[in-house]
Amino acid sequence: TDEVYGLLIIERNEATIGILDGKSIRILQHMTSGIPGKTKCGGQSAARFSRIRESAAKDFFKRTAENMKEHFWENKKLKGILVGGPIPTKDEFLAQGQLVTALKNKVIAIKDIGGTGMHGLQELVERCQDVLSEQEITKQRQILDLFFEKLAKEPDRVSYGEAEVEDRLSRGAVEKLIISKSLPREKVKLLEKLANASSAEIHIVTKETAEGVQFDNLGGVGGILRFEIHD
Repeated sequence: TDEVYGLLIIERNEATIGILDGKSIRILQHMTSGIPGKTKCGGQSAARFSRIRESAAKDFFKRTAENMKEHFWENKKLKGILVGGPIPTKDEFLAQGQLVTALKNKVIAIKDIGGTGMHGLQELVERCQDVLSEQEITKQRQILDLFFEKLAKEPDRVSYGEAEVEDRLSRGAVEKLIISKSLPREKVKLLEKLANASSAEIHIVTKETAEGVQFDNLGGVGGILRFEIHD
């Protein structure tokens, strides 16, 4: 159930595209911009040089957006994108609108970061821990809200308690398996093995929310079923 997030650190002269997969951070691509450094020349030369720099920056932003699309467009597990970099570069990149709308809409955090490469990506993830935690809690609330709603309205489409859920898993009836982190590790491994055998989605939840505590009081194991089972 590890979450996958796209990462981007963009500066004026370089950019790093990476991915956060669970707790693992990987660099997917590192790019340099080729934007010439600032010059001290004045008059018309300075104006022309400024135009060259701006044109090179737009080209770099375009290349970055295209490479992000190549890396992230077809990633079905992608939950969001974290963007970092100095002011105003990262903001200019997002404002120019060259990143496709579907990916721009996935940007969930924008942070002031100095430095690219692996160090920059690690700092970005560290600075976004509050956002990532909130994303995880929101996801937990959504799956538990669905579970309790079905328990109230369609009780034959859910199961809970270790013995009953294991039975439903063995019959291939479980569509979404929900497990509390408070369960013993060996029990979690057994349930995950049964779920994987029948291609059930696995959702791990904690007691950080009221819904999580309520679910834990039911035994910490539940399933939303593909079809009704009447014993």
